[in-house]
Amino acid sequence: MRAEQEALRHSPHAPFRDEDDWELAKWLVEEVTQSGIDRYLKLNSTRNGPAPSSKNKVSFFKKIDQLPVGPEWICDIVEITGDRVGPNGQFQTETVEIWRWNPIDCIKQLIGNPAYDGHIAYALVKVVRDGTRYYSETNTADWWWDMQTRLPANATVAPVILASDKTNLTVLRGDQVAWPVYLTIGNISKSLRRKQSAYATLLLGYLPVSKGEAFMDASRSEALYRLFHHCMQAILEPLTQAGKEGVSMTCADGKIRRVYPILAAYIADHPEQCLVACCLKNRCPRCMVGRLDRGSQQLSPPRDTAVIAGLLERIHRGEPPPSELGVYGIRPVPQPFWASLPSPHTDIFSSITPDILHQLHEGVIKDHLLSWCQAVLGKAELDSRFQALSEMHGVRHFKRGISIISQWTGSEAKELEKVLLGTMLGCGESRVLASARAMLDFVYFTQYEVHSDTTLHLMQDALDRFHSNKEVFLDLGICEHFNIPKFHSLLHYLQLIRSLGTLDGYNTETSERFHIDYAKEGYRGSSRKEYVAQMTLWLQRREAILLRDSYLGWLGSGARRDEHDDDQHEVEENNDEGDSGDEPVEEEGDRAEEGEMRSLRQLVDSNVSRTYEVARRPSVPGVSLDVLHHLYGAVDFLQDLNIFLASNRPSAPHANLTDCFDTFHSISVLLPFSLHLANSKRVSKVRASPAIPRRGHRKPVPAHFDCGLVLEDEAEHTERGGLAGVRAAQIRVIFRLPPHIADFPHPLLYVQWFRLFRAPDRVSGLHFTAHSTRNLRRSHAIISANRLLRPCHIIPKYDDTVDLIWTSQNILEQPIDFALNHYSDFHLFDTLSRSAMHPT
Repeated sequence: MRAEQEALRHSPHAPFRDEDDWELAKWLVEEVTQSGIDRYLKLNSTRNGPAPSSKNKVSFFKKIDQLPVGPEWICDIVEITGDRVGPNGQFQTETVEIWRWNPIDCIKQLIGNPAYDGHIAYALVKVVRDGTRYYSETNTADWWWDMQTRLPANATVAPVILASDKTNLTVLRGDQVAWPVYLTIGNISKSLRRKQSAYATLLLGYLPVSKGEAFMDASRSEALYRLFHHCMQAILEPLTQAGKEGVSMTCADGKIRRVYPILAAYIADHPEQCLVACCLKNRCPRCMVGRLDRGSQQLSPPRDTAVIAGLLERIHRGEPPPSELGVYGIRPVPQPFWASLPSPHTDIFSSITPDILHQLHEGVIKDHLLSWCQAVLGKAELDSRFQALSEMHGVRHFKRGISIISQWTGSEAKELEKVLLGTMLGCGESRVLASARAMLDFVYFTQYEVHSDTTLHLMQDALDRFHSNKEVFLDLGICEHFNIPKFHSLLHYLQLIRSLGTLDGYNTETSERFHIDYAKEGYRGSSRKEYVAQMTLWLQRREAILLRDSYLGWLGSGARRDEHDDDQHEVEENNDEGDSGDEPVEEEGDRAEEGEMRSLRQLVDSNVSRTYEVARRPSVPGVSLDVLHHLYGAVDFLQDLNIFLASNRPSAPHANLTDCFDTFHSISVLLPFSLHLANSKRVSKVRASPAIPRRGHRKPVPAHFDCGLVLEDEAEHTERGGLAGVRAAQIRVIFRLPPHIADFPHPLLYVQWFRLFRAPDRVSGLHFTAHSTRNLRRSHAIISANRLLRPCHIIPKYDDTVDLIWTSQNILEQPIDFALNHYSDFHLFDTLSRSAMHPT
């Protein structure tokens, strides 16, 4: 592109006049509708000012369409003849469209994008440290190793990852549906594949959505199966030859390699997994487990692609469906799309990946475990426990309970997982608690971004513990059986991690996020009639803008990267109905404190092991002792401060009743590096903010005094890890020492202590504690902020029922036992789970 522009003496922004004209064009395409573009370009204020190079939307889009684009869209027309007889005595027909890109062109675009250089793997690697193997990216796992041995010595494997998922394009009205198919390759790092802004996952095509009205009821289901496989075969046909012979491709590092694109993973929910595997919905798409044996912990033999393809080929040759199809639970689809892909490289059944969103978060946890817990305690009692839980930044507080939530999302299910075990304390049946703990442990381990033989052992142990205790739900009459596909699917999770790498690279949440860009936005930009063709044009223009913007960034400063982390913002469907629970309330001061979070985020990829940051300006300057006592709950603040000064600044004058203090309502903490978790999860926040009364139309904001883990003996903690050398405290005040008293390099914290943690409970695995008291009053002190290790969630240890006076605002004041909730965040869960294996 650069050479062509230089030869024609065009500017890098051509066909636009200059950088300003290009920036305007980019903004119009990305943010404004077509009619809005036309109105904007025709405004007198637009024409009378620095006029854009286009006068209306027609001339504007002519320029957009001159920009280089990626692969060309191909539209195939398919005519279906059904078995339903029409009014004219002939079989009814239906015409559908397949919109597709050539997958080889897509792979060339992905593997050759210079913006991805440094984020693409071309060769396998086996990561072993101290005899322990680690799994993360696709090239660290077994599938790549196995494939490399089958190909020529100079071959570069491109593990093709497909995802498909029907999605509604309208909300609460109409029945418009799109069926996108996405493609990416396992060479690209999974963090980049998940980012919407990186465009490392491409839309491969749109499958036709047919209701099968040309078919009788009895044959409609199998006819739609055959239509799906026919369309997928048309889309993926170029992969057949390329997977056998390889294709020369220019890669992101500028080198030319012989690339063999081979299907490695297929991401879909369970109904679509069965559609891909041609199996009945009451069977496992990966293995031969019997339809009545899915509650067993025993692994069944895997499905054999060659055998099943051979059975279906007999149908294609015109033979009657063989009886063995019933044994395998396979539908009679004569030509499944995967049968034509390179053999023996493609194993469709082992390529089907777990679906954490629907199988775990919204399935096992929300649909089953939560229902069982409600049956054990009663919905009202469980709601009361959720309502009375103490709060923590980053943990959702279900202030009205959970039974009122009518439409659950994956985000809400994840928040439920953070606190569910704590609400079950004191439920009266230890096996219920053990089962819930085991399943939550398993769910958390599945989300690790790096696994090792050690963590996989812990993951398997969690699953074993669940199966050892699950019979309690049968004994209590809460459920009738465990012959449930979602529970059976858990047996395959460890296999998949060892084969293809960690599961964060194969999550249906990713494809659901891509629906926004690749389906819903395009539909909104269409006229709603024959919308698929308009959606493809809309996407082509968006892609042209992205390619040119990427090129300009490369010209200016190398590959530009969007620093926005898409993984941290889960996209949910817009629910216009129902009560989704509790809406977040923006607290006063949050915006001012965002700066401190940004500063720490700049350090997440550094070798800094631990640090903190407060805002440059105090949340409230000059706070008096009386306000600290009555609004912050800082009893004996002056006495504690003088004790601190005597130990740390013995020459400083004593603080007195007239002194005022600049207070901060939060402090951000950088957590230590964890190999198993994303660096983006290292930044956390501890709040110490008093209640804010109603001001005009603004709602009142409750007080937030979070808890944290404080270093008591740093040497012991460094040596032993876990909870060694630390204790919990509730932070009531974050402040700086006034300069007229003394100069101190760190902010100070007024804290109320808890006792040292006890050994983990045998059943729940939680560490219990209680108030540290002196003369029947809570112990408190002022400490340096650099002793704050991390936030923590201290929750009540419930008995049979919740006291009616307990609320989230006063629960930490009650003279009861408490527990450290290590499910509140992945970092603490990982720290305590691994330290439990090596007690000292």
